[in-house]
Amino acid sequence: MASFHFSPRPNRAHEIGWREWGSEAFREAKEEDRPILLGISAVWCHWCHVMDETSYSDPEVIRLINERYVPVRVDNDQRPDVNRRYNMGGWPTTAFLTPDGEILHGGTYVPPQQMRDYLVQVADVWRDKRPELETRIREAQEKETPRASKERGQLSWDIVDTVGSLIRGQYDPQYGGFGREPKFPQSKLLRFLIDEHRRHGYPDVAAMIHKTLGAMAGGGMYDQVEGGFFRYATTRQWQIPHFEKMLEDNAELLAVYSEAHRSFPNAGYDRVVRDVIRWMDAVLWRDEAKAFAGSQDADEHYYGLDAGERAKHGAPYVDPTIYTSWNALAASAYVAAFRALGDPELDERSHQTMGTLATRMVRPDERPVPEDAARNAIGHFDTGSGPDVFDLLTDHAALLAGSIDAYETGLHPSALGGATRIAARMRERLEDRENAGFWDAPEREELGRVTKREKPIEDNALAADALLRLAALTGDEGWRDSAVRALEGFAAGYRQWGQFAAAYAGAVARALTEPLTVAVVGPLGDPSVDGLWRVARQALDPALSLHRLDPARDAEQLALLGYPPERTAAYVCVGTVCSEPIEAAEGLEAELARAKGRLERP
Repeated sequence: MASFHFSPRPNRAHEIGWREWGSEAFREAKEEDRPILLGISAVWCHWCHVMDETSYSDPEVIRLINERYVPVRVDNDQRPDVNRRYNMGGWPTTAFLTPDGEILHGGTYVPPQQMRDYLVQVADVWRDKRPELETRIREAQEKETPRASKERGQLSWDIVDTVGSLIRGQYDPQYGGFGREPKFPQSKLLRFLIDEHRRHGYPDVAAMIHKTLGAMAGGGMYDQVEGGFFRYATTRQWQIPHFEKMLEDNAELLAVYSEAHRSFPNAGYDRVVRDVIRWMDAVLWRDEAKAFAGSQDADEHYYGLDAGERAKHGAPYVDPTIYTSWNALAASAYVAAFRALGDPELDERSHQTMGTLATRMVRPDERPVPEDAARNAIGHFDTGSGPDVFDLLTDHAALLAGSIDAYETGLHPSALGGATRIAARMRERLEDRENAGFWDAPEREELGRVTKREKPIEDNALAADALLRLAALTGDEGWRDSAVRALEGFAAGYRQWGQFAAAYAGAVARALTEPLTVAVVGPLGDPSVDGLWRVARQALDPALSLHRLDPARDAEQLALLGYPPERTAAYVCVGTVCSEPIEAAEGLEAELARAKGRLERP
C-alpha cells in the first residue's frame, strides 16, 4: 500500500485491495472474469480526497469492490498516458473497465449511494449480459475517430488568425480570462497573445493580456500571503479558487509574467514574478535533490488564514515527487525570469534543475540508438526509488525547450549539444516517420487503451517549436522538416481544439516567420561585447534565436557557424541572409528594428 497516496484526513480507502496499473492486475481480471475498477486520482486533488473519505470509506462499497472487481489505482501525474485515454471529465476519474481495458461506464466523483448502485449494476451486467456488452463495445470501437489522423494540411497564417479569432470570441471583457466559469489560467493561450502583440502590436490583444494578468494576480486565484497561483478559480470573477498549487501551472505562469514584464516593463508584472519565485523557492524547491517538488495540496481552511495563523497551523502536504517535464518547464521559467529581472541566481537555479534532470532522471538504454542521439532513456517521474515511465513526449519536448533556453543565456554553451541529442532521441523514439508528428509514448508493451499511441496537439506544438529553434541555431534543416511535418499533421483538424490550439498556432507562426538569429562574438566580460549582448537579449522578436560566442570558449561552434573569431561584433541573420559585422549597440538596435519589418502582414 505504500505506493498509493490517500487523503491526509481519516478514511478507509486503504482497505480496498488496490493494484497498480500493470499486467498482473489485468491478468487477474481475465482469470477471475471480473471487471476492473479504475480510479485515477492525484496527490493534490481535493475531490479525490473527498472520494477517499466518503465513497471509498463506505463499508458496502469496500466489500463490493473487493469481492466483485479488480481495483486499480493510478496517479494522474505519474501516468499521463493512462489518464489521457481513460479520464472521464476530471479527477477523480471512476471508470469501470472490461478485463481487456475497454470502458463499460464511468464518471468523476461518485457519492456513496450512487457508487453502491453502480458497483452492483455494472458487475451484474458484466455477468449476465456479456454478449450484448461485447457487441456494443465492438461497435463503439469501429465508430471511434482515429486517434492520429493521416491527413496533412498546409500551414498558413489563416491558422494563426483563426485561433486568434476563437480566443477573441472566448474573451471575458468584464473580468478578464476566457470563457465563463470555472476560469483556468490558460498559460499557453496567454503566451500566444504576448507573441501576437510582439508581432503586430494589436491594441485589443494588449488589453486582453493586461485585464487577464491583473485579474489573476489580484484575485482569489493568487495566494496573497505566501505567493503562487492556485490551479483555477470556480467563479467568473476569479474570486473562489480550487486551492491546490501545481509546479506545472506556476512554472508556466512564471514564464508568462516574465515575458509580459519584458513587453510591458511599467505594468508591475515584475512584482508577480518575484512573488511566484518566492513561493516556488520556499515550498517546492528540494535543496537536497536540486529539483522542484510536484505540487502542494488543497486546504481550504489553511488558505483562509492570515500569515500569523498559517504559521501556527502547519502547511498543506507537498508531494516530493520529481517530474521531468514540470521541472524542465520550471527551468525554462527561471531563465525567462532571469532575462526579465537580470538576477544571476535565477539562472543558477535553472542550471541546477536541468543538471538534476540530466543525471537523476535517466537510465542507460540497452537498445541500439543512433550515434547522435542521447543514449539514456528519460524517466517521467521519480518518487525516490529511481526514474520510471520512460521516453514520453511531454518530457522530451520540455527538456528540449529547456536546453535551448539554457543555451541562449550565453552561459551554458554545452546545452546546445544536449538539445541536439535530446531531439535526436525524440525523433528516433517518437516520430511517426510515415505520417509525421510525434507519438505521446514509444512502442512498448502496454495494456488496454494505452496500447494505442496518440499524438497530443500541445506536446507536438512544444516539440515542433523547439525543433524550429534548434534548426535556426544549428542550421540543420532536418530539424525544421520534422517540425513542419508535425505541424502539418494537425492543420486539417486543429479547429476541434478551439482556443486550446493556441500553442499549436504559436508554433505555426514561428514556422511561417523567417527566423531571426543574432550572434554576438567576443570575449566574456568585454564591456562593448556585453553591451551588444544586452541589446540582443532585450529583443522581443517572437522568432528570435541567440548565440553568445566567446572565441576562447566556443572555438568549435564559431568554426561551424563561420564567424571570424578575431573580430568582436554582432551578426543579425534573417533566414540565411546575414548583416555585416556590427560593433556598436546602437547599430544592433537599428538592425533589429529593420528586421521587425518582416513581421508586417499585407
